[in-house]
Amino acid sequence: MRNMFFIMILFYVSFLSGQARNVNGNSFDNSLRCEADKLLTKWMDTFLTYQCIHPDSALDGGVLCPACARMHGRIGDAVLPLMYLAEKTGNHKYLLGAKRLMAWMENVHRPDGSWMNDVHISDWNGTTVFASIALYEALHYHGHLLDDSTRNHWKQQLLNAGEFIMDNPFIYSRKRKGMRNMNVNYSASATYALYAIGELCNRPDFKMEAREIAAGLKSYFTGNNCFLYGEGPNISSETSNGCRPVDLLYNIEESLPNMAYYAVMANDTELLSLVERSMNTHLEFMLPDGAWDNSWGTRCFKWTYWGGRTSDGFMGGYYLMAARHPEYLEAIHRNIRLLDEATHGGLLYGGMHYLASGIPPCIHHTFGHAKALASFLELPPVKINSSGSLPRDAVYGMKYFKDIRTWLLSQGAWRATFTGYDAEYKVKGTHPMGGALSLLWHAQAGPVFAATMNQYKLIEAPNMQSNTRKYLMGGTPRVELIQDGVAYSNLDDLATDITCFTGNKICRFDVQTHLVDINQQSPKQGAVSVVMGYAFSEQGVSISVEHCNESAYLMLPVIASPEEKVEITAREVCIKKNKGVLHITCESGNIQVAPTDGDGRIFNPVPGFSFIPLQIIPKGTDKKIQINIYFC
Repeated sequence: MRNMFFIMILFYVSFLSGQARNVNGNSFDNSLRCEADKLLTKWMDTFLTYQCIHPDSALDGGVLCPACARMHGRIGDAVLPLMYLAEKTGNHKYLLGAKRLMAWMENVHRPDGSWMNDVHISDWNGTTVFASIALYEALHYHGHLLDDSTRNHWKQQLLNAGEFIMDNPFIYSRKRKGMRNMNVNYSASATYALYAIGELCNRPDFKMEAREIAAGLKSYFTGNNCFLYGEGPNISSETSNGCRPVDLLYNIEESLPNMAYYAVMANDTELLSLVERSMNTHLEFMLPDGAWDNSWGTRCFKWTYWGGRTSDGFMGGYYLMAARHPEYLEAIHRNIRLLDEATHGGLLYGGMHYLASGIPPCIHHTFGHAKALASFLELPPVKINSSGSLPRDAVYGMKYFKDIRTWLLSQGAWRATFTGYDAEYKVKGTHPMGGALSLLWHAQAGPVFAATMNQYKLIEAPNMQSNTRKYLMGGTPRVELIQDGVAYSNLDDLATDITCFTGNKICRFDVQTHLVDINQQSPKQGAVSVVMGYAFSEQGVSISVEHCNESAYLMLPVIASPEEKVEITAREVCIKKNKGVLHITCESGNIQVAPTDGDGRIFNPVPGFSFIPLQIIPKGTDKKIQINIYFC
C-alpha cells in the first residue's frame, strides 16, 4: 500500500504540472503516441470540415452529422482534442475551431448550468458530467492559449456545471445517502468532474461532494471479480443466478477511467485499489485484435465491437495505471489499430461492416473517442515497455466469471464467450441470456458470431442509428420458433440450467432452456423446452439441439462482409476469409438461408456486422440438429 501511495503521488504531481507533452518515454511509448497522434489528427481535421460557417448562431460553429443529419449536443466534448492539437501543432485552425464550437454550445446551455444532450431531440442533461471533464482538461492543459475573456467565460461555465452536478439527485442523492437507481457511469464520473472543478475553481465543497460520492461507490463492486455494477435498475439485490447489472463498455470507457483520475487526484488509495482490480478483470474481455467483447453487457445496445457508441474510451484511465501494468499499453496499442481500421474518409464508423454495407458514419464516434485519445496523450509518458500480450492471447481453456454467469473460452486459435447472464436493463431484450454463444472469434477468420440485441430497438434513439435496410434480425446464435409473427427463442429465458464440463482439451456446455418471447412469455400452446449442447476444442465448435420442436430451427447468423465469397449447399457453408476458409457442416438437418438484402446479407447496427442468416432445419423423427464449425 505504501508503494501504491508513492506511485499515486508521482502521477498526481505529473498530472497537475501539465508536463504531459514532454515526451521522454521509451521507443514503444513514443511509437504508441505517434499512432494516437496520427489518428487523432486525421479525425479532427475531418471533423472541422463538418463545422458550419453560417450567419445564424444556431448553426455557426456547430458540426453536422453525416449520418443523423443534425448537430449532436455533445460535440462540445471535442474542445479537448482541438485544444490539444492547437498547442501541439501551433495551427490556429484548431484553436479557432474550439472557440467556435464552444460558442455554438450556447444553443444547448441551460440556465441551471447544464448542457443538453441534443437540440430539439432530447433535453437530457446528465451528460453535463462528461462535457465538464472535457472542458476542465482543455482549460487545465491549454487555457493559456485563450484570451482572458474566453478563458474566464469557459471557467464560469465550468463552475456553473459543477453547481448543476452538485444539485442533481440523479447523480447522487444526499437524502438516500447513495446513488440513484441506475446508470452508475454518471455517479462514477462525477467524482472526477467535481474534484477537478473544485481544484480549478477553488471550491472545497465540490471536492467534499466528490469524496462522498466516491465513498458510496466503493460498495458497488462485486465480491468475486470486482466488476463495477449499477448499469441497470435492479441494484438492491442479486438475480436468481447471483448477478448484478454490469456493462463492460460503460465501465471501461467512462466509469473506471474517471474514478481512476479522481482517486489519483484525491489520494483515495482504497478506491484506486478497487478500480485497479476491476480494470484487470475487464481487460480479460479484450479480444486479441483489440476489440472489446461486450456481447453480454446490460447496455450492449451501444456496443460497436471496437468500443462504445457514445462513451469516451478507455485509453486515458488505463494509461494512468500503465506503470504497474505493461499489458495496459498493449491494450491501448491494439485498440488504436482497430479504431484506425474502422476509420474511413477521416471518420470513425460505428462498426466494422458499416462502410461495406452502405451505412454512413455517425460523427459521435469520432469526437467521443478523439476526446479519449487526447486525454491519454495529455498524460506524462511512462518509461516501461508493453508486455506484448493480453490475457486473452493465452490458450487457457476456460475461465468462469460467476458474478456475470459468463464463461470465456480459449482453445487453440478459437476464442468464445458463453453466457447465462440474467441481469436485465430497464428495457427487455438488450442482451442475450438463456445459455448463448454470444461471441465466437478465430485468429485468422476474425469474428464468426457476435451477439446483438435480442430484438433491435432504438432504446436511446438520439444516440443510435436507425436501420435503413429492408431486413433486420438478431445476430446471436439461437433456437427460434416463429408463431403469429412473434419470435420465441432461448435468448430471453431466465430459467435456463447450464452445466459445464472440462477435460482433455475440450469444454462442453449442456443447456436446458425454453423458447420464450422478449417478455419471457411462452407460445400459446405452452412451454417449449429445448436441450442444447456446445463443445469447444482446438479444432472448432460443435453445436447440437435435441428434441427440437417441429416448427423450431437453429438460427446461425454467421458474420460475413458483403465483400467475402460464400458457397452454400444443403449440408455445408464455406466462407472465404483472408487467411483461409470458414466451414460450417451439418451432420443432421438441412441448411437454408433466410431472406436477405440485395448484397446477400443482413446488417445489424449493433455491433455493426453483416451476416448470412443460416437456418438449420431439423430432419428426421428425432428432430436433432448437429453442426460443426472449423477453419482451415
